[in-house]
Amino acid sequence: MATRKTGSNTWAGVKQLAADAGARYPELVAAQWALESGWGKHTSGRHNYFGLKGSGSECKTREVIDGNEVFVTDGFLDFASLRECVQYLVDRWYKDYKGWKGVNNAKSREAAAQQLQSEGYATDPWYAKLLIECMNKKDGSSKATDSDTSYFRVVAMQNTWLKKEPKQSSELGEELRVSVPAGKSYSVLKWEEVPAEAHARAELGYGAGTWYLYEPHWEVQGATSVKTEIDWGDFSCLVTPNLTVGEVLQWDRRRAPQGSMRGRVLRTCQEFQKVREAWGRPLGVTSFYRPEPINQQVGGVPGSRHTTGEAFDVYPSDRSVDSFYQWVRVRWTGGLGDGRARGFVHLDTRSGGGFVPGAGVRPYTEWTY
Repeated sequence: MATRKTGSNTWAGVKQLAADAGARYPELVAAQWALESGWGKHTSGRHNYFGLKGSGSECKTREVIDGNEVFVTDGFLDFASLRECVQYLVDRWYKDYKGWKGVNNAKSREAAAQQLQSEGYATDPWYAKLLIECMNKKDGSSKATDSDTSYFRVVAMQNTWLKKEPKQSSELGEELRVSVPAGKSYSVLKWEEVPAEAHARAELGYGAGTWYLYEPHWEVQGATSVKTEIDWGDFSCLVTPNLTVGEVLQWDRRRAPQGSMRGRVLRTCQEFQKVREAWGRPLGVTSFYRPEPINQQVGGVPGSRHTTGEAFDVYPSDRSVDSFYQWVRVRWTGGLGDGRARGFVHLDTRSGGGFVPGAGVRPYTEWTY
């Protein structure tokens, strides 16, 4: 007897499984898969790529209640395979089920997406809009891939601000800043570093707009994946035990190192790991590899060590940047940039420099931003 295939965890694979299960709009099922699981990277239960709730695994989930984003712990169904999960979804939401008129009855895939939202599949008021945008992008001329719409989340670690300019919030008028309480999170559609700053320019999901975030006040959320080889197209892939591809590339796939540059970037990643392990606490990354012409596009200094894969800018996530600077200054023999006033410390490996355990060494060169 032939073994029944479980289906591939890709847009095309999910779309085919949905068609096999009887979905009139299989591309809508694929859009739900992309949105609910981050293009197949995160599940809420075993093989649960659609956030289907029930008795099984428990995990935190984002809900929108009275217009506010909150995280709650809920139960999620477990499935034996992706195919079984897709079949369950289609049987209960796309086909007629126990008096419910499934979305297969809708006259268009857009109407079906709206029906999913109106019937309570998700609490997010932007859910249908995001599904439609996802389908249109896959069908359009932009030639999107399974990972082009790489949604990830950031959560405020303390009371902070969304800002229209990368300045101290006290320097901005009320119309240029929005107060954010600790614990609030946002989906991020696009992330762009601000060179020589601890700020990032983020395009937020669900119509929240584009803002500057002071990175030490925020934490990027998302699972990490361990692979035997580095996949530079997978932001969650670990380059070292405490550094992801997303952090090295600042969530911009155009920055993926090519050819011999990969070796240089990896050596710098190893120096980061030495610092991280000796420091013994989390380090946030504001900048790492920044090749040309991207360096110029984001306002980086021409000839920056970031363009040659030899530099990284970091900050301590749960300590003062001053304490980290004083600690690393006597343990680093490359270039050391004092960006404490801006919330980060620059380290580069020029002249063969790097991390030295213990203390008693000096940087090859130092400067202040």
